[in-house]
Formats: sequence, C-alpha cells, structure tokens
Amino acid sequence: MRTSAMVGAGILAVVVLAWCVSLMVGFDVVADVDHTQANLGPGGHAWLGTDHMGRDVFWRLVTASEAFVGPSLAAGVVTLAVALPAAGIAGYRGGVAAQAVRYLFTVLGSVPRFVLVLLACAIYGNETVVIAVAAGVAYAPALGEAVYTRLEALRTADFVDAARAHGVSPSSILWYHLLWVSCRRLIGRHLLYLFGYYLLLETTLGYIGDFGVEEPAPSWGNMLAFEFGIPDGNVLAWMAPALAIWITILGTVLTASNLAEGRRG
Repeated sequence: MRTSAMVGAGILAVVVLAWCVSLMVGFDVVADVDHTQANLGPGGHAWLGTDHMGRDVFWRLVTASEAFVGPSLAAGVVTLAVALPAAGIAGYRGGVAAQAVRYLFTVLGSVPRFVLVLLACAIYGNETVVIAVAAGVAYAPALGEAVYTRLEALRTADFVDAARAHGVSPSSILWYHLLWVSCRRLIGRHLLYLFGYYLLLETTLGYIGDFGVEEPAPSWGNMLAFEFGIPDGNVLAWMAPALAIWITILGTVLTASNLAEGRRG
C-alpha cells in the first residue's frame, strides 16, 4: 500500500475510533458546563482547554464525530440502495431501460445537492435522519452514472460472454462479476467522496445553525460557529475543529485517490 494511502486510512481510522469511543463512553454536554472554567488554555484538566462555557474542547471534539460518521454511513446505504439497482440493471441490459435511468439521474443530478438537502429539510424537518437520507439521494446520480458507464463498457467483455456460455445466471453476472469484482473500487471511491461531502455538508449546516445537530450537542460546524471570534477566547476551541475538518478531508482524498489509481500492495 502506498504511503499516502496508509496516511489516509490512518486518519479515517482515528475518526472512526473517536466515533466508537463517543458511542461507548458518552458525554453529558449539559453537565459539562462550568462558567468558572471558561476559556482556559490546554492543561491536565482539559487537553485542548475549554470553550466560552467552560466545556472540555477535546471531549466535545471527540463527541462531535457522532454528528457525521454515523449519518454519513446511513447516507451511503441510501446511495447504494438508489444507485446500484437502477444503474446496474440499466448498464447490463442497455436499451430503453438505460435511457430512462440516465434521464432520471440527469434530472436528479441537475439539482444542486445542497439545495436538495435544504428542500428536504423544509418539507420533512431538519433532523439528522432527514439530512442523511437527502444527502444519500442527492449523491446517488454521481455513483449511478459512474457505475452505468463502467458496466456499459464491460457488458460485452469476454469474461461476461464466457460466464453466459457456462450458464451463469444474469443476476450472478451482474451482482458478482460486474458490480463486485469489476466495480467495487469505483463504488468504494464514491462512498469515500460521499463521506467527505457529508462532513462538509454537516459542517456548513452546523455553522449556519438550526439544521441537524444543534447546541448544546457538539458538531465541528457549531463549534466553529460559536467559538470563532470570541474576544479573549481559547483559540483551540475553534482551531481544533477547523483542523479536524481539514485533516479528515485530507484522509478521505488520500484514501480515495489510491482507489482511483487502482494500485495494490
């Protein structure tokens, strides 16, 4: 494995570990408030200091992973459920079905993803589950079009013709030989892009406020929104989530790039 891929995978592993720790340990974001300890610098009491309400920045940073890791996984499931059956069948069979699916992908993909998410929030509410489902649907055209293009090029390949000649069922050819064997790296790359996209989406919505995770529950977006620019505040209260966002996106890009290049070993 290339060094860049190892670095990227290591970064993502740390983020997932933070998510698992947060789920197992929990963190009472209300009881943690202590105004007498506000804006303290790093120390033994708090590794990254405290914010303007005396809350431990490090533990809020760890707990904020819940705002996007789980929901991004849910969004990935939605994307797979929407994109793979449609693009898979269309790419394998071609014809009118392919034209109809590509038309639907074009129509859905023509709406900016952020607008689609906001529209879903306006109709169904701004809960995290709504944002996750909307993000998954919004990203489905990108994955679907990529899978369709790959399958269209492979459906007349020699190994597909050989599988048909040996009596392999069309469903096995599609789901195993084409989608799993030939497209899994492509699908994995798009799921990583979706992970990064959801992080930026959640951060943007958290910074705006009134969407998804809201105070006192932490997200990297609302940590930035509430801490940036506070006079005499602890600079790490906003710099830590900003760096966490940047490093996580870097890890996503490094890992996805390795999948794109198709290098092994």
